[in-house]
Amino acid sequence: MQTREYTVLVVEDDEDIRALMVDFLRDEGIHVAEASDGAQALEILDAYRAQLDHLCLILLDLMLPRVSGIDVIRHIRGRGLDIPVVALSASRNHLAEAMLAGANMAVAKPFDIEEILSVVTSHYPQDQS
Repeated sequence: MQTREYTVLVVEDDEDIRALMVDFLRDEGIHVAEASDGAQALEILDAYRAQLDHLCLILLDLMLPRVSGIDVIRHIRGRGLDIPVVALSASRNHLAEAMLAGANMAVAKPFDIEEILSVVTSHYPQDQS
């Protein structure tokens, strides 16, 4: 029986913040894909199209170059995809807009990395077989 590799997608344009989240999650044994902007996130979503059940969560910064996080959420929901999205931003207005666009949760920056881990583990399947 083939093992299913569940993935969390981290979308963050700030290289230091993205590296912190990715490294921390990987250290916890979580499989992570990463994108540095909204357009790259959409490319990854297209690549996962055949295996979207493997993509269990998206951690999404809202202030991104090329394609905004809000537009990424609209793309996801416009295609009827049921992937949980956690919006990340220092702007309460952007977080509110993300929730209206279809985000499942909003986390204000700066965030505590343990809070992110808690959110991820609540969405990450425990049985990967």
